[in-house]
Amino acid sequence: MPIVAPAIALTGLWGYTGVGLASEQIQLQDDAERTGTTGGSALSVVSALQQERRLTALWQASRSDAARTALDQARTRTDASVVDFRAGLAAVDGSLGAPARSLGASLDTLAGQREAIDARTLSPENAFRQLTDVIRSGTDLIGFAVRSEDGPLSQGGNATATLVRMVEMLSREDALLTAALPGSSMSAAARQQFGHYRDAQREIQAALAVGDLPESARARYTRLAASEASSTVVSIEDAVATGSATRLPDSANAWRTEADALVTDLQGLAAGSLDELADTASGRATGLLIGLLAGTTLTVGLLTAGAVLGLRARRSTLDAVTELQRRTEEMARNWPQTLAQSERGEPLAPLADEPDGPVPGELQHLGAAIDRLQHAAVDTVLSQSRGHAGAEKVLGQLTRRTQTLIHRLIALLDDLERKHGDSDLLKDIFKVDHLATRVRRHAENLVILGDTPPSRRMTEPVTITDVMRSAVAETEHYTRVKVENLPATKRVALAGRAVADVTHLLAELVENATNFSPPYTQVVVSALHVAEGVALHVEDHGLGIPAAQLAQANHILAHPQKPDMAALGADPRLGHFVVARLAQRHRIRVELRASVYGGTELVHDRGVELLQHVGRQEDDGEGAAVHRGTEFDPDPVALGEAGDDEVPEPRVRAERRHVGLLGVGEDVVGLGQLRGGDA
Repeated sequence: MPIVAPAIALTGLWGYTGVGLASEQIQLQDDAERTGTTGGSALSVVSALQQERRLTALWQASRSDAARTALDQARTRTDASVVDFRAGLAAVDGSLGAPARSLGASLDTLAGQREAIDARTLSPENAFRQLTDVIRSGTDLIGFAVRSEDGPLSQGGNATATLVRMVEMLSREDALLTAALPGSSMSAAARQQFGHYRDAQREIQAALAVGDLPESARARYTRLAASEASSTVVSIEDAVATGSATRLPDSANAWRTEADALVTDLQGLAAGSLDELADTASGRATGLLIGLLAGTTLTVGLLTAGAVLGLRARRSTLDAVTELQRRTEEMARNWPQTLAQSERGEPLAPLADEPDGPVPGELQHLGAAIDRLQHAAVDTVLSQSRGHAGAEKVLGQLTRRTQTLIHRLIALLDDLERKHGDSDLLKDIFKVDHLATRVRRHAENLVILGDTPPSRRMTEPVTITDVMRSAVAETEHYTRVKVENLPATKRVALAGRAVADVTHLLAELVENATNFSPPYTQVVVSALHVAEGVALHVEDHGLGIPAAQLAQANHILAHPQKPDMAALGADPRLGHFVVARLAQRHRIRVELRASVYGGTELVHDRGVELLQHVGRQEDDGEGAAVHRGTEFDPDPVALGEAGDDEVPEPRVRAERRHVGLLGVGEDVVGLGQLRGGDA
């Protein structure tokens, strides 16, 4: 159906698009989860550790109770952040496994560090370094957590990670200067380290792409960078870093107030930036999910509508195809009847025009083409039938004229036979007479195939023996045929109305038998009484016929048909058709069988309706004379040479020629039965 291709294309296109949208939605959701949950909890731990590091440095420098109390509170906040981080560690994305495990391992060392700090066995420098290492693991994890394959999210995540590193550098400065404020002095090594962190912090700040930060974080950072506290912190950094003496400059006393507020604000800014990134990724993921669901719903709706339209079109098409099938089947049923009517010469009824179907287009055109085909076929049959009828009429007239000339020729030959007594001349006249008799039989084949009544008729019965001899006398190789008579006490005669046709039928079978068997063999023609009449046998000693061709020959003999060139093939053989027509005319059953001696045996039975019992004949020649009255003139010379009951060496192949077999010695059996009078 036309809807199938668009439906498949739409399904494939939306499937491809939907897979892409679903993949992107899942990726954005994972980005939001990593940034908001893992990154946020890691930043909380880092911010708490930065505060604890500053207060640890202050307590180690002052050893005051206030500093201790503040440190204990900071440690409590750090522990709470660590607990939250560890609670979400099981749900950490696989890509963050190594950084998360690294931070977890660093946090495991935190308790030992605190014990060493409290026992005063860990120097301030080492305490600062160890706490800084733990914080570095946290900032590394944040850098991995904000990575994304999405362009805007990736840029915002990189800017946020840069901001976190900048805050860490400022926090390290804060811890070093806070430790130096109680004594108002800073060692040269500490001052150098302070200057290094200041330079790193400003380098990171210069590399920060403020425009890539989320909108709220960008605006907040711009305000903080332009604030008075930021300017104060910058001036104090420069004063401390450029000082040469161990004593701190007087401006350093304002550090605690300004730096603490600035670091706290920047930590909050980083946390807000992570939250905003997570919200942006989550919002876009939700939008993609809604789009995916809407697109899927629309696609399903379109496919459903297409399916409904397709089903309706299919139902309409099936109805039209069913109607076309009905008309085609009706034409197929009527066509054999039309052919049969044409074969019988009956007038054909005109075909009614079929109304156009309800479905326009190609199917309607197809139905019209079927109607045109049917009309063209009927017109063709009518034209061919008229042509065949005319051809048969012309052929019948020519055959009748030929038969008239042949009858006159035979009459002249009979007259010559009676007038001349010279044996050599008489022998030659008999040969010409025999040849003319064969020509007459072949001409009669055309009459028989054209369903024209025979021109030779008899009223007197003729003995079966004379019929067999007359049939043999009409063949070319009659000297090879042996005729076996019925016993004298059981001889019967054939009704006159069937003599000509039965003699012709038997002559065709005998001639084929002699033509298609070796020239040194005999063909035996015999008669036998059976329950339903008399069975005549024609047997050769050839090689036989293959089973398939034997069955085909018997089918033609049992079911006479009107011969045409298509049925006869490229090598026309009329014997089977002639025998079948004659057998049908007198209801004789003819059948071919394999001979037990090799070759072919043909048997056909005549029913009692065509037979009459006759008394013992004193002379077979007398019966032959009676038979001569049927215009079947046996060759007296040949009969005299072979004896009353024998014509030498037959070559039986009566049926092979009609089957189209040319092999030597095939086995064929023919059965024929006369069950009534003239057909």
